Amino acid sequence: MLFKTFFKVCLLMALFSLISCMQNDSKNINVAAAASLQGILDDLILNYETKYEENINVNYAGSYTLTSQINRGLVTDVFIPAGIIPVNRINRQFDIQPFISNKLVLISPDKNDLEWDIDGLKQYDRIAIADPNFSPAGEYSIQALNALDDKRDLHTRLVYAKDVSAALLYVKKGLADLGIVYFTDSIDDNEIFTNDVIPEDTYSKIQYPIVTFSNNLNQTNHLINYLFQQESLIIIKEKGFKIHD
Repeated sequence: MLFKTFFKVCLLMALFSLISCMQNDSKNINVAAAASLQGILDDLILNYETKYEENINVNYAGSYTLTSQINRGLVTDVFIPAGIIPVNRINRQFDIQPFISNKLVLISPDKNDLEWDIDGLKQYDRIAIADPNFSPAGEYSIQALNALDDKRDLHTRLVYAKDVSAALLYVKKGLADLGIVYFTDSIDDNEIFTNDVIPEDTYSKIQYPIVTFSNNLNQTNHLINYLFQQESLIIIKEKGFKIHD
């Protein structure tokens, strides 16, 4: 009899604990964001969590990888990809609004006079870009290269990284001679040199929309409103992003 009573008490305690955990999880905001946003979102989210005592879970990866994970059931309240194409691949209902934009630059490990020119690029054997199968940054890079090199001679020199952050790391670690990355990835990095801004008319506009889903709407809207507050916009501009007009 005593054993049965003890067992029931333990079962009730476990049940209450499970309910408590489920409630706590429901209070968390789950964000999936392009890898190129980590530098800025880490700051914005830390400020938000400190100011409002909220918990936010963030998953950074290539935008196409995140889209695939969301379609397979990844719990996501907010999705901020690097481009519109990943959004078009989502198989769930969602709302979307414009947020910020970016641009491409050519980087190298050391300071030099290299510009965005086909003859100059041909002097190097390894050019790191994000893999276009997993990241829109790779697609933008291919578009820019194709506009410069209609014979596709540079394609044999490409080194594919899982995302744009990895492409930058390849250059820093000496695994590539040059890299094509987002301007915002290079702006505060003292270990690489930004050679040139790639003409923005050679690739699709790099937009970061905010995609929201139907769960946790009140908390989600509160977070999004914070991202457009003046204190957030100052940080966004300092990091090199352009606010959507």
